[in-house]
Amino acid sequence: MARIDTRRAGRRLRPVPRTAAAILGLVLAALGARAAPAAEVAPTREVPAPGADDAVAVFIREARFVGGARTMFVYAGDRLAGVLDNGTWTHAVLPPGEVTLWLNWAKVTHTARLEAGKVHYFNIPLSGFVEVDEATGKALIAAVRGHTSPTPKEEKTAQDHLRERYGKAQRAAAEAPRAKPATGRGERERHIAKWPRVDLAAYAVLYVEDFEMRDPKASERSKEYVVETAPGRLASQLLQNLPEGLFEQVQRGTPDAATPGAVVLRGQITQYKPGSAAGRAMLAGVGAARMDVAVQLVDAATGEELAGFSDERTWGWGGALGAAGGIETIEQNLAYELALYLERSKGGAP
Repeated sequence: MARIDTRRAGRRLRPVPRTAAAILGLVLAALGARAAPAAEVAPTREVPAPGADDAVAVFIREARFVGGARTMFVYAGDRLAGVLDNGTWTHAVLPPGEVTLWLNWAKVTHTARLEAGKVHYFNIPLSGFVEVDEATGKALIAAVRGHTSPTPKEEKTAQDHLRERYGKAQRAAAEAPRAKPATGRGERERHIAKWPRVDLAAYAVLYVEDFEMRDPKASERSKEYVVETAPGRLASQLLQNLPEGLFEQVQRGTPDAATPGAVVLRGQITQYKPGSAAGRAMLAGVGAARMDVAVQLVDAATGEELAGFSDERTWGWGGALGAAGGIETIEQNLAYELALYLERSKGGAP
């Protein structure tokens, strides 16, 4: 059985009636403000260091307009890993190895490979688990209200979930592809079909550089912690989406010297607007998220550009759909598409 230590960091939020929470969420969203911190939320931002034989999984739920009144239960296999209210974080100590992470809505699953002695950070929008790098994880923790732990009542509810839904989560995880975008796969396939064709069959090594932020207004954007960490986060998500064995060697960063048989993927973010979920919920186009990028594939030995293209995308639908997605959805889709593009360029199945 998996060993999990939630290491209680403080008492949980006092429950708020769902109707009152919904009204409060509307008011705060309209004002563009975060929910006021409650006295019973532990304010700690410190992530415990893992032991030599353990991994620490950190789960972060940003404050969101849609679904904000619903408690999120996070499971690791057949154990409760933690609970999350809107705008909080929690963590669990887990054994290293492969584990199925899932939510109380059992179709949302993620297969993670945890390393001993390492902290893994997961941002959890409504679309599922997104593993992020340490800088992004710490920035997200700094932006939420505090750390939560399950109450006895929630632990009992979790046992009901495990009894009734664990089988569904196992089946959903088994049927899930290696990686998946935040929205339709068909649309992602059609998107990369428009990018220039390139043959990477001769390249055994891939270098992925952190994206470069070139948005001249980046420092003025809202959610500055998301803007500042976007370049590294995009590179991390791309690497997580790559199939194992696609390249003989994959490196993060820039080669130190001319490297025969290696290709470098580099990119620039020319516009990055996190937008406003509250604005999108109220009216289509208001608070739209936007990201424009330019991407190049470069021969690491000669410096020759093998392929280059630009891409522009927005998320501006109104209502619940508009509020449920945003810049995170754009990032997930782009990372998925870039990995799929590399796979196709390497000779993967069309």
